Amino acid sequence: MTDERVMLITGTRKGIGRYLAEYYTGRGFQVIGCSRQAPDFELDAYEHVCADIADEAEIKPLFSHIRKCYGRLDVLINNAAHNLALGPVMLVPFESARRTLETNVLGTFLMCREAGKLMMRRKHGRIINLGSMAVRHEVAGEAIYTASKAAVIAFTRVLAKEYFPYGVTCNVVAPSAIETDMLDQIDKSALNDVLSRNAIPGIGKMEDVTNTIDWLLRPESSAVTSQVIFLGGA
Repeated sequence: MTDERVMLITGTRKGIGRYLAEYYTGRGFQVIGCSRQAPDFELDAYEHVCADIADEAEIKPLFSHIRKCYGRLDVLINNAAHNLALGPVMLVPFESARRTLETNVLGTFLMCREAGKLMMRRKHGRIINLGSMAVRHEVAGEAIYTASKAAVIAFTRVLAKEYFPYGVTCNVVAPSAIETDMLDQIDKSALNDVLSRNAIPGIGKMEDVTNTIDWLLRPESSAVTSQVIFLGGA
């Protein structure tokens, strides 16, 4: 059991997830991170669990561990995502589409379902699912990824209504493009074309994400739920 606030972040091995782990351990949270592979870093107040968020057999033990060791869960940030199905729909392999949807949609569902069970015990919690500007711009060649993030938005908005009676808010933060390994997969000219549609037509910063999450975590933000916050003016 702990008196520290406990945060669970998915996809912490690299990119935005790693940044979130570093940021929130530095701000007094006990952070549990998870990814399918072990990270190459260590942090104070950080514990890593290797697990596939789309595998129920691996996720249930993760939450059992959190309950037994920490006795609470204050924040869940669903950051982990795949974008394996880049390309015209006619050329996308079924397996790539399946894996993208399993991680981005069913993985988010599993994490939110199990987190809710812990949060409702204390009548308090914050669930933040990461979205994408792809939902706004409907970019050719990203049909499966866009569909998965649109599903996350719809899921979060319904979940917010189910969880609010238990003191749990559920929101989506949709970053603009940020320098990560996933961004490296995208053609730069196509990326610049998409960014030009934003009010802020440039690459976003990691700090944009944490600034928004910080606001959602404030006690004064308890009435902010079922919202989708697009960064960069998408």
